Amino acid sequence: MLSRSAPVLLLQLMVLIAASINQTHGGGEEFAPATAVVTVPPSTSTIVPNPTDEPLEIDVPSVDKFFTAAKHQLQCGYPMFGIPPLVPLRLSYTFKTSFDLLQLKKINIVASNFTIHGLNEFSWDPVGARFSRNMASVSLTFPNVTTFANTSLNGANGTSFVQLRNVTVRLNVTYEEANDLLYATDLNGSIIVGDAKVKIAALFPKSGKLSKIWNKAIGKSLPILVELFNGGKLKIEYLSRLLSGAKFYAMNMVNNALSTYDLNFDRLVEALAKFADASPDSLQCNSADGSGVRARS
Repeated sequence: MLSRSAPVLLLQLMVLIAASINQTHGGGEEFAPATAVVTVPPSTSTIVPNPTDEPLEIDVPSVDKFFTAAKHQLQCGYPMFGIPPLVPLRLSYTFKTSFDLLQLKKINIVASNFTIHGLNEFSWDPVGARFSRNMASVSLTFPNVTTFANTSLNGANGTSFVQLRNVTVRLNVTYEEANDLLYATDLNGSIIVGDAKVKIAALFPKSGKLSKIWNKAIGKSLPILVELFNGGKLKIEYLSRLLSGAKFYAMNMVNNALSTYDLNFDRLVEALAKFADASPDSLQCNSADGSGVRARS
C-alpha cells in the first residue's frame, strides 16, 4: 500500500500545473488526454552562469492562494485528464506479493480496492522552497495519509490499513524553454515519513496478540525503510518501476499540455495566477456523471 501511494503524492504538483493550464484557456472545452510522447529538445544548459538560474522572489500569499485552489480542485479530480477525484482516491488495483517473515512464516498477500485519504490536507514550506526560470523545488507536508485495502493473507480475508503521519514530500522539477515553449526536463523527489501505524488483517489468525506485536513492529520500521529507499540503500524493484512509470506519465502529460497551449515560462506563470484566483464554484468537476463534487470555501 505504501508503494502505491508514493507516486500519487509525486504526481500531484504536476497534475495541478496541467489542470491550471486548461482552466486558463477555457475550462468548458473538452480536453482529451494526449497519448503522443513529447520529444524534449536537447538541453541548452552549460557550465557558464545563466541568468535563468537566479532564484525568483517568492510571493508567499500568492503561492498560498494557488495551493488553496488546488486543494479544492483535488475534490473533483481532473476530468479532462481522466484523473478521478482524489478526496478520497479510490484505486481499483490489485497488488500481489509474497515474502518470508523472518524465515518463520511464508506470507502470500493479495490487496485490492485501495482507498487513500488525506491527499488534500497538506502545507508547503516557504523557507525551503526555491523557484527560478529553469527549476522549482518545494516541500509538501501531509499530516496524515491513510490507505485502506481489502486484503487476503494466505486465504484469510480482512480490511487492512497503513497510516503515515507527518509525511514530507520533496519535489524537484527542472524545465527549459526552447522555441518559445516550456518543457519539463526532469522530475525527482523524496519522501520522509515521521511515523506510521499498520494493521494487516489476519497476519496471525490464531493469535491476536502476535498479530498486534508484528503490526506494531512493521509500523515502527516503515520510516526507516523509506529513508533507506531514498538513500539507495534499499532496492525495491516493484516500487522503482512504479515510480519510474509515474515520472514518465507526469512529465509527458505536462509537456503535452504545455505544447498544446503554446506556453512558455511567463505565460505559464500567468496561467497559474489565474487558476489561483478561481472561485470554488468554477471548479472543473464532471457534473454530467456526478463523479466530481463541489468544494466549499
